[in-house]
Amino acid sequence: MTAKTVCAALLAALLLAAPASAEETVSEKAAAWWESVKSYTAEKADEIAEATGELMDDMADQVAELKEQAADAADEASDDANEELDRLLKEAEEAADKMKDASGEAWEDAKEEFDTAYQALQEAIENRQQTITNDRK
Repeated sequence: MTAKTVCAALLAALLLAAPASAEETVSEKAAAWWESVKSYTAEKADEIAEATGELMDDMADQVAELKEQAADAADEASDDANEELDRLLKEAEEAADKMKDASGEAWEDAKEEFDTAYQALQEAIENRQQTITNDRK
């Protein structure tokens, strides 16, 4: 089994496995996966870049779901929050794309850039989820 297959299988297992608790979300599983691979070196860049693409697809799905959930609250604050999610998603996707072509020191820089963009997107998603939940109470 290649490293690429192992990495993809690990990501798939994390994203598809039943939550360990009711509070653990797909995002939390994805975050745990990213934490486990941040230490990978440039030799595994191809595998990580492919799996990160799958992670970004998951994040895009979450953003779309949040925007759908918030459609009833078509106010300026909701529109601003949706625009912020779109911006952060784009930044994270662009950072993920940079990892595909990076090697050596550039890999480390690209990995750090993705980590920063991913963390910002994850935080925005969590904040938006909380706002939607609070608005429904």
